[in-house]
Amino acid sequence: MVAGVPDGGNSGCERRPAGVAQVSRLPPSQTPIYKPYRDEIPWELLLAADPDEARVDAYAHTELMRVAKLNDAVIGVYVVAAMTPTRYQLLNLSVAEGYRRKGLGGWLLGHAIGLAETKGAREIFVASTPLRGLFAKIGFAAVDADLLLTLTPE
Repeated sequence: MVAGVPDGGNSGCERRPAGVAQVSRLPPSQTPIYKPYRDEIPWELLLAADPDEARVDAYAHTELMRVAKLNDAVIGVYVVAAMTPTRYQLLNLSVAEGYRRKGLGGWLLGHAIGLAETKGAREIFVASTPLRGLFAKIGFAAVDADLLLTLTPE
């Protein structure tokens, strides 16, 4: 469980994991992303993005989950899964509250796309999401209620 502490800023309202510096001190592109150990699956972050516990439990142990860590605390997570050998789905993308709107979500999304592409993905889709702006910036296009990114091999 992640404990929240005031961010040390002027407002005192923003919360972040205990013992973790603000992301604004470390550019997202320098935030390390790792395959998590089995005992560090960030359940709170996964459930913040997808409150269906049974669905999250079904994909939480996949080989294609990655976490962003700062000072040994998980501050972001994504999960992708192969639907076919060339079609992947982004199942979850979540950033801890104190680290949102600082570029970490885009960094994680780019990493997820790169990981899926190295596994053979030519398409990545996202089921209905409120983060359409983030995905549009990367090149995802609306297809009904879903978003789709088509990858073209060089």
